[in-house]
Amino acid sequence: SYWFMVLAVYYVIMAVMRYLLVRYVRIQKIGTDILSEWKRSRICACILLLINLSLSGAVLMILYQSKGYDYPGVLIYVMALYTFYSTIHAILDIVKYRKMGSPVMSTAKIVSLSGALVSMLNLETAMFAQFGGDMSPEIQRIFIILTGAGISITVVTLSVMLIVRATKEIRREKYGLL
Repeated sequence: SYWFMVLAVYYVIMAVMRYLLVRYVRIQKIGTDILSEWKRSRICACILLLINLSLSGAVLMILYQSKGYDYPGVLIYVMALYTFYSTIHAILDIVKYRKMGSPVMSTAKIVSLSGALVSMLNLETAMFAQFGGDMSPEIQRIFIILTGAGISITVVTLSVMLIVRATKEIRREKYGLL
């Protein structure tokens, strides 16, 4: 279905961004060329900002086509455990790698958080399918709208902050400007 294709495109682009960041780290040692790290970071932040459109499309498809995940049996508990673990791990890594001072590593962790937040949205749809039988569809839609908007706002905010900071740092490194 189109819903799976939209999410597949989102995850493929996320994988490409991670590949670009990992490839950079393999080629260039972290901290040796900060200007290049900031440029790579800004490119990934711009891509993250653009793929937020596909996330918005997925949320709209969830709302208007009643799409979502449906995990059989206890698999939903395993997926919930994984989703919460990946979200908590991504948040802790952002804090941990921010202290490291590497734009590439910080960007990689922001990309991981974005993926974890989308997994949270997918888990929400699965939980409605599994446990939301007595909840009205209107209330489910409100929850999905709020979660989707919250995730989208978070991703856009992180992306814009990263773009602004990277641009400022690139100018500072290149021209000595603030």
